[in-house]
Amino acid sequence: MRIGVAGLGRIGTMHARNAARAAGVDEVVLIGRDAGRTASVAERLEAQRSAEGTDATGWAAVTSTVEPLADVLPRLDGVLVASATDTHADLARVVAESRTPLLIEKPLALGVDELAALSSDLDRTGSPIMVAFHRRYDPGYQRLRRHVVDGDVGTLRLVQATENDHYALPIDYIPQSHGMWLDLLIHDFDSIPWVVGDPVVELSMIGSVLDEPVYGEHDDTDTAMVTLRFASGAVGSIGALRRSDAGQDVRLEVTGTKGAFGAGYGPRTPITSTEPDGTAPAHPYDTFGDRFVPAFEEEVAHFVRMVRGEAESLTPPASGLVATSLAEAARESFRSGGRPVRPRAVEFPATT
Repeated sequence: MRIGVAGLGRIGTMHARNAARAAGVDEVVLIGRDAGRTASVAERLEAQRSAEGTDATGWAAVTSTVEPLADVLPRLDGVLVASATDTHADLARVVAESRTPLLIEKPLALGVDELAALSSDLDRTGSPIMVAFHRRYDPGYQRLRRHVVDGDVGTLRLVQATENDHYALPIDYIPQSHGMWLDLLIHDFDSIPWVVGDPVVELSMIGSVLDEPVYGEHDDTDTAMVTLRFASGAVGSIGALRRSDAGQDVRLEVTGTKGAFGAGYGPRTPITSTEPDGTAPAHPYDTFGDRFVPAFEEEVAHFVRMVRGEAESLTPPASGLVATSLAEAARESFRSGGRPVRPRAVEFPATT
């Protein structure tokens, strides 16, 4: 099996590594516009293979090309797209029209109307597509959802999420990040309704600029709290920081009438207990890639199974509609000073 990777930044390089290590993949083709850049990524992957002590048979061959993606597609069994956000819609159309299975980074579009139209167009091609909402592929989040579905939580009462990045965004990226609601909280807006199976009917968001003034210059925030009200009457919250020196901290917990369960808790969770027998994490999570290693590996493994026809996408293009609707509501609430907002009604995501 030959898998292409278009977009060779941090996420694309990570996907290329995971694809090269995935069972059944024979070749990973790095697709870029700069031969020097693609060669550099190939060298980095080779260094990682060597550092892991993996026998050559444990990794797929890694090659590179500067041909346009459309020209390479006929030679690929599947393609991973991790290019800049504003290229996602056009590249998704190109790949879908070729009927090549696709895993593409989020977001496909920045608004509900645009995403709904694009999703319809992509669905009409019949091409298998996964959008990279990686938490649906994370073992911890999947087990958390299973506890809800199986009734172990009982009647849902409270949902609490933490979304703290370890390292600050590059200053020059902040103006083009499209706001915390689309760049950071979008993962919570996707995973929370999926985990609890209960739509959000009201949302409010407040925030401050405590870390970097440029956020304020672009009507954005680096320190925020989101409150949620679900259709069942359960309530929830999301606390979010653009920078937390304690480490990468991403957690989700649900509490109901029968029990409480949480994903993201363990010896690397960057919280120091102040109890007499409490401990500090010995090796806190460093980045989101570090925090979600199992999720990203399983995401690519699931994609490979989808390419083979052995699995269905858990995150088809329309799956982002709920998250995008919540992001739009969060932006409106934040910019109105925290006024509660009812998200636009969109089709609730399937809970497959």
